[in-house]
Amino acid sequence: MKKLSERLFAIFLVLVFGIFFALQLMIPKAEAAEKILKIGTVAPLTLKEGVEIKRWMELFAKVVNEKGGWKIGNDTYKLQSIVYDGGVMRDAAKARAAVERLVYQDGVKFMVSNWGETPTQTATITEPNKVLWLGCDFTDATVKPDLKYFFRASGVYFARGLSYVIQKDFMARGATTEISVNADTESGRIGNKLWGEAAKLAGMKVIPGLTYPPDTADFGPVATKIVALKPDLVELSFVTGDQITNIIAALKEAGYRGFLSPANLNPTILANTIAKVGKEYVEGMEYNNFDPRGVHNDPKVQVLIDRYMKEYGEFRYEGVFWVGPWFIFEDAVQATKSVDVEVLRKYLGESKNGVMTLGGYSQLFARPDRGVLQTIDVAPGHGIGIVKDGQLKLLKKVSVKDQYLVSVKVYGLVDTYQEYWDKYGRPKFPDEPSMIDFKDILKK
Repeated sequence: MKKLSERLFAIFLVLVFGIFFALQLMIPKAEAAEKILKIGTVAPLTLKEGVEIKRWMELFAKVVNEKGGWKIGNDTYKLQSIVYDGGVMRDAAKARAAVERLVYQDGVKFMVSNWGETPTQTATITEPNKVLWLGCDFTDATVKPDLKYFFRASGVYFARGLSYVIQKDFMARGATTEISVNADTESGRIGNKLWGEAAKLAGMKVIPGLTYPPDTADFGPVATKIVALKPDLVELSFVTGDQITNIIAALKEAGYRGFLSPANLNPTILANTIAKVGKEYVEGMEYNNFDPRGVHNDPKVQVLIDRYMKEYGEFRYEGVFWVGPWFIFEDAVQATKSVDVEVLRKYLGESKNGVMTLGGYSQLFARPDRGVLQTIDVAPGHGIGIVKDGQLKLLKKVSVKDQYLVSVKVYGLVDTYQEYWDKYGRPKFPDEPSMIDFKDILKK
């Protein structure tokens, strides 16, 4: 009986454990928590540029997530794009609230494609919290050695090659004298100086820049002054919106028959201008082309452009230039196979390669003139457009090499950068045609 009891008890235990393990197999296992990679952005959502930045950032995340996420090292992440309104250009209170919400409430560690906020204010929040910032700043206030997590991945400091190439084009068409005309603002005065210095480098005679009150409506007197100075080329480097149309109309009325280069030209402005002055008067104008279509043949970019049109309908390109930081961030993550802030910071600060963005290559460089020896500031490749038969057409590309070297020369920093190159070596540039080389800027 005792042996029988022991056998029955053993059978009982086997049955109990068997049922237990069977039940375990039948119960669905709780899936591991999905990893989320949050990407924060601050942009002025009441402006067309801000709206387009938001669209692109959300589209980047959607494309990644549709493929099952982003495989980074041994983990796969779903992307979450969080875009907050930072107000209209320098709305400090609204921008601060947006940045604080991203950092303190959403817990983002990466802010990418920021545009229009107050970067110096943002740095007071992101730096102590070790949040990586890849955005745009139009000043050098954040290009300083003590900021470790700030990278100007979108900007125009290393962008003097753009004006230089356009000026060279007009010289080939017969222009010998240049004048830059802008509103009497800080950016307008800077624009006149920079475009004038680039024109000198190109070999043109530069007429001192002309400014007008920002609220000017009647441009007749301005146009009369310009005509009296007899420039071959009038450049409207920082003029925007209706003022472009009104200045060009006033110039025609005043009898100006030279070359025109309105940097910030778009289809709406061109149509409005043609309505006032006719197609013939604007024929041959060159401008800063922000439309990425046709600029290069990178298949990845073409896929994104096609997807944008499928997602949003009519193609808009106001935000294209300003989302370049996304591609620089993406490159850093893919190269390091990491989302560790310190790993990415080190990689970006030692950047040695150009990255293809929607508008062409962009590349980070050091700023020895500011005491910053890590690669911190971007030289963006860019397109140049021309008006042909009343339409905006792509004319050519400006290389990263042209942007960087011309800028160093224009700013009078050749000696400073030569010391840096002697110690750390000259940078290598993306493989693309360029107009200028080191030997050109080293000429006295």
